[in-house]
Amino acid sequence: MGYPPQYGQPPRGETGRGLIVMVVMAIGVAIGAVVTVFMVFNPPSSPPSTAAPTRGGEHSEHSEASVRQAVQPALDAYSSGLYGDFWDLWTTDAQGLIAREEYVRLFEICPPILPNSPLTIATVTITGDLARVQATRLDDSTDFDFTFEGGTWRYEPSPEERLTYQAPVDQIAEQRRAMGFCGAVAPTSTPGAPTPTPPTDPSVPTVPTNPAVPTDPATQPSGFLQ
Repeated sequence: MGYPPQYGQPPRGETGRGLIVMVVMAIGVAIGAVVTVFMVFNPPSSPPSTAAPTRGGEHSEHSEASVRQAVQPALDAYSSGLYGDFWDLWTTDAQGLIAREEYVRLFEICPPILPNSPLTIATVTITGDLARVQATRLDDSTDFDFTFEGGTWRYEPSPEERLTYQAPVDQIAEQRRAMGFCGAVAPTSTPGAPTPTPPTDPSVPTVPTNPAVPTDPATQPSGFLQ
């Protein structure tokens, strides 16, 4: 004969353990909710960038390679006779010394003695936003200054050259011609018209002329592009 099932309240110990379990679960749920809300409104920040610095701790625009890359086109423009393009690569302050049209006209009335003679960069010395570039041509070398402006390197005329541009272009050309710094000016003639030949006097011997007058580098002004 079996015993009837037991009814009524469970033992006091079992009731206490059940309440403890429920309280622990409730606390765990509350903690989880707090953590979730905190993560949503305060996402973890990304780690700082660890990009490797450039050589010498300098910006890439101030490296020797960047100077050479920016300066060589300026020297190429000048040596190939693109004087307007060369003027475009001057600093803003330097462009105020002489107008672009007047600078181009200067070389029309006083062309260089050695046209189309390339300038090659030999050395580059960088000091902050200033760069001293030594360029060679044939057996001569000249130093040129460049300033970092507007995100690139621009030509900075020397103090002597700045002083020169205070005079009118025709006067500058005349002074350079007197110093032997001007080559032969290309003659202008009407297309299709014969070139006039000056009369000759048989009694006067003909003296050959050399339009390319040699210059002495020692007498050439510092930083003078010729």
